[in-house]
Amino acid sequence: MMVMEVPMRFPDDMKGLKRMAAVVLPKDFGAIVAYTGIGRGTVAAEGGSGSGFMTVQLARICKKVYSFESREEHYNVAKGNLEKLGIRNVTITNKPIEEMAQKNLDFIFLDYKDSHAHIPLMHGKLKEGGWLVGYCPNIEQAKQFHLECQKLFRDVFTITTHDVNYAIRDFGCRPDNFALVHTAFLVFAKK
Repeated sequence: MMVMEVPMRFPDDMKGLKRMAAVVLPKDFGAIVAYTGIGRGTVAAEGGSGSGFMTVQLARICKKVYSFESREEHYNVAKGNLEKLGIRNVTITNKPIEEMAQKNLDFIFLDYKDSHAHIPLMHGKLKEGGWLVGYCPNIEQAKQFHLECQKLFRDVFTITTHDVNYAIRDFGCRPDNFALVHTAFLVFAKK
């Protein structure tokens, strides 16, 4: 049986980074930026650094990023990836985001199991108009996250993103035969 790999497109300097956990792909990050409007003045926090790919993408556009990873092996990989790229506007900590002291944040991103349990705490850490985004691999997790957000936030919605590569040929163009169909459900909640 022949196995085809779907290309993972990242900026060149990110292609050599170490990966342990699933990473946030540019297609999802682009949607997050588009819907939340995060940018140069944004102070962000992230729960679940994983391999640090989301951390890197946030650091490239935000003023400051606080990243929290409770699993030591993931923390070490993420920290190493940030150091390899020379990123300086991130404070990464080997503890869960629930222990975060920062308040009045513009944006919080959660990517870990049972993150819905910490939505009330995250709501209190955001400034008015700030965004909470949950990265949920399955619909059951997305449903829990969405319903918990509806209790506290004024604008809540859930989406998925799709990225279709095309085979471009002289004799006809069509979608590639192989694709990465699903990465995660993105749950957005505005305070």
